[in-house]
This record gives sequence, C-alpha cells and structure tokens, in this order.
Amino acid sequence: MQGRVYRYTGGEANPLALWQSLGFPGDIWWYGWSETCLYLPNRLSGSLPEADWERLSLFCEQAELRLIAGGGKPFFLLLTESDLTASNWELCGEYHAVESRHILLGDPPQSAGGATTTLVDVAYPTTFDYGIPLAPSAKNTSKVVAVVHRYYDTSMRLRYTRYTAIQKEEFAR
Repeated sequence: MQGRVYRYTGGEANPLALWQSLGFPGDIWWYGWSETCLYLPNRLSGSLPEADWERLSLFCEQAELRLIAGGGKPFFLLLTESDLTASNWELCGEYHAVESRHILLGDPPQSAGGATTTLVDVAYPTTFDYGIPLAPSAKNTSKVVAVVHRYYDTSMRLRYTRYTAIQKEEFAR
C-alpha cells in the first residue's frame, strides 16, 4: 500500500471547510489539542470547538487532514492512500503504508453497571472517552481499538501514523 502526504498551498482556511471540500465519504472523526484543551478522537457532530489549535486532525477511513501550528505559521497536511487531484495541494512524499491496530481501552469495570463510553476513572486532563460504548463482559474481551496506517520511508523509518478508524472489537480469550 502506498501512502501519500500532501501540503496545502492555498491561503488561510477553516479546517472543517477544507476537509469538507475534499469530499471524503463516511463519518468524520477528529482530535486535537491547544494550550488549554485536549480532545481525544471522537466522531464529529456539528462543528469544532473554538480554540487556538496547536494540532488538529480530522480523519476518516480514506484520509487524515492535519493542522499543525506549533511554533510558526500554521499549515495543513493531508495523509491518504489516494491520488489527490484537488487544486492547492502539493505532493510532499510517498511512503510505504502498513495497517496496524492498537488497543486503546478495554472493558469498563463491572461497577459500571452497563454500557458506558467512560471506560476509566481518569478525569485529567480529560476523561478517556472515545464515544464508543462498551459494557462489562465476563471475560474482558471488548476493546476500543485505533486502526492506523503507518507511513515508512525507503529506509523503513516511521515518518507518519495516520488514523483510519476508532472502533469496538471483540478479542477471544
């Protein structure tokens, strides 16, 4: 699988409007942080919170748009396995892409009493809530998993990790 990284060469842009202009289908997920807020990956419902983002990512199965603003003029990168023909995007590099899965959280404690999206009792800097409800199971087999594509250069050094999905999976014991 071939991964591509594009850099936005247009003027200032609203991240959500820029994402929508690319026309990728399916649910939009997002995460980001600023100096005062941290948001874990969750489905986007409506608009993004107002913040001076240091990093903001919008993603779906086909692509991830990144706003990177730390220490200089903000810029956008698009990571995808698709050829991009939209104007104002310049190809920065092509990489060998490999899919992998990573367990983020497991079953909630039995004391949860039912399905919940808050899977651990940690509230700082934010609750561990990915918006995917899990119910306690007898053998702790339900997990919230991040599906990612890892982009490697020709020397097989990891250059980028692109989120493609956050989902519930069952693991056999």
